[in-house]
Amino acid sequence: MPNKSEVLLKTYKCLAQVPALVKARYLNEKIINTTWSERNLEQGRSIKFQTTYVSGDTKKMDFVTPIDTTNQSMHAVSPCKKFQAVLRDVEQKDQKESAQYLEIWNETSLIRSVDLTALDLHAKVYTDDEFGSFKWSPVGGKILYVAEKRVPKIDPLHKRLKPKKDSDTTDKDDVEKDVIEIETYRQDWGEALVDKISSIVVVYDVETDEFTIPEGIPDNVCVAKPFWTADGTQIIGICLHTEPRKLGLIYCGNRPSGLFTLTLNNTYKEFGKLMNKTVKGPRLTPNGEHIIWLQCDAGGPHINCMQLYKAKLPLTDETEPQLILDSVDVAKEISGGRLFYGLFSTSIPERCWSNDGRLLFSTFRKNAITAYVLDLDSGKLSEFECEDGSQIVLDVFDDNVLINRRNFFQQDVLLKGVLPSSGQEKTMSLEQISITNVPDSLKDKKFEYMDLSYANNDEVDNFTAIYIGPKSAEDASIPLVIFPHGGPHSASVNALTLENAFLLSIGYAVVFVNYRGSIGAGQKSLAFLPGKCGETDVADCVLATNTALKTFPWLNSKRISLVGGSHGGFLVTHLSGQYPDMWRAVVARNPVTDISTMSGASDIPDWCYVEAGFEYSQVGPIRDDILLAMRAKSPIVHAHKVKAPTLLQIGTKDLRVPPFQGMDYFHRLKANNITASMNIYTDNHPLGLVPNEIGHILSTATWLNEHNE
Repeated sequence: MPNKSEVLLKTYKCLAQVPALVKARYLNEKIINTTWSERNLEQGRSIKFQTTYVSGDTKKMDFVTPIDTTNQSMHAVSPCKKFQAVLRDVEQKDQKESAQYLEIWNETSLIRSVDLTALDLHAKVYTDDEFGSFKWSPVGGKILYVAEKRVPKIDPLHKRLKPKKDSDTTDKDDVEKDVIEIETYRQDWGEALVDKISSIVVVYDVETDEFTIPEGIPDNVCVAKPFWTADGTQIIGICLHTEPRKLGLIYCGNRPSGLFTLTLNNTYKEFGKLMNKTVKGPRLTPNGEHIIWLQCDAGGPHINCMQLYKAKLPLTDETEPQLILDSVDVAKEISGGRLFYGLFSTSIPERCWSNDGRLLFSTFRKNAITAYVLDLDSGKLSEFECEDGSQIVLDVFDDNVLINRRNFFQQDVLLKGVLPSSGQEKTMSLEQISITNVPDSLKDKKFEYMDLSYANNDEVDNFTAIYIGPKSAEDASIPLVIFPHGGPHSASVNALTLENAFLLSIGYAVVFVNYRGSIGAGQKSLAFLPGKCGETDVADCVLATNTALKTFPWLNSKRISLVGGSHGGFLVTHLSGQYPDMWRAVVARNPVTDISTMSGASDIPDWCYVEAGFEYSQVGPIRDDILLAMRAKSPIVHAHKVKAPTLLQIGTKDLRVPPFQGMDYFHRLKANNITASMNIYTDNHPLGLVPNEIGHILSTATWLNEHNE
């Protein structure tokens, strides 16, 4: 008979094999290229693979056997479709980091391979979603990318030469050196971006085999996501301002930024109409004459409802941006009587245009991600409706649309459709391309959206939650996990996640709480939370718990546990202290436990101020009243009241919520004779490395099972 640990591991392995659709792109009307990711548990890493779908003589699309592309970091097809550029990471023996190679392929073979690491023109090429770009020029055969600026080594301040010892006989040991070196501090972009300090634009001319680094970019600017203008004479991108300091960038869509233009003869210019703004997702219109982008005010909450702007090129001091889609306070009625809650995405698909110039995009809408089409001329906005999951626009090519449909209980599914004429978008039919795989352990489950509200005078009195679990069962037979999301300005949406699927598979029901402050429900709801953290978000979790118990009688009110990470960890530690008799067990991953001490150590100190209800500033004297207010809103002030056994999951390389936050909380629990344990992982904030993910998910399940028996 297998023991409990073996059963848990077997269940985990089954679910870990479910792949996620990363991207899809039409190569032509008959060929679709897709990239998927999957965990390779034996190798202890995530892998990528490509699957190509081809239209044959029958209606059904054939597919080519998947090909592992894990070491392929970036890929781009030339406008003439005769060449491909590949950025590849190649592991080097006896080297800590892999080398990067730029490869050029024609229709039949590899024609160029450049060792960028050995070239020593720049440091690592950026391949992340915040900065990375890999673009062929429209004409001329040039490739554009972003890399870390190479910094020359500084000569040491002092060298002391030691004479050769009498016993030495080799010439190479004539002297020994004592070197005193001082390295000037250069700030990086924080959590998950520690190797990003100073970005540069690089242009590679395929025909001449020459690299150019355009000059003119100010020292206080980092460039991100650059692309070519339609005629290939200029580069446009996002400029991130680094003074007076950099604040952590990943998961934070509120950093001061704008648009820049850069010519190949080193003329750099910023668009002056974007002062004190945040800019995301710039795209050229199909004719190349205009540019669109997403925009909000810089500062404040880390995610805000965005506005969509359009401007005619070239961008000059006289250019007046045109507002196309405004932010939404609560809800706005759109085509078909549907409600639109605002644009909360920070990106737009790379190819996003219909033949007649309509824009396709996806964004958060309460409990899901929803796909839309916008007519820029009329302002008409239409939704691609999907009641049983999320839909994400991946690619648009000659009115052919690729969509990723996600659901709590099945792997990602690739769909294709042909966009109807304007006004008929609702009639678009979608054909499934990839297979549907529903794990056996999830086939008897259901989800139900819960609309919750208060009868009080709060400016925002409503929010949502999602029940996921059995369709029915004997009364009081199912243990429940309350799972608030992190952020706090994020949202739980209808999509398969490994941790949630695992909890469902081992017998738990789960309630996700999209408390007030979550995205996808209008700007007013999002802005309601700052200053009330640890209060209204906690109250929303309690109301969601009690409502679920009343709605689903098979849930056991005496077997309720809490699981959450980051701000979700902040909430579960708050809940266990403020309502100590409600919970059987608690698991917190890298939780915020003391905002006041975190404010001086995190890569996002502004978060500590804003969520506590203050404006972030380091100018002038330190205000004790702010630090005291932060402390008062922190879970650690309730730690002595906790009764539920608590497991802390802590990453030692976490720059977002420094590890001492969880450690201090752990020691305080132990001092108050509360059952507690703490696991340590050599990892950053998400604990996302495959071996660590296995560890923290299995230990979470073991902890919950042990204390729910």
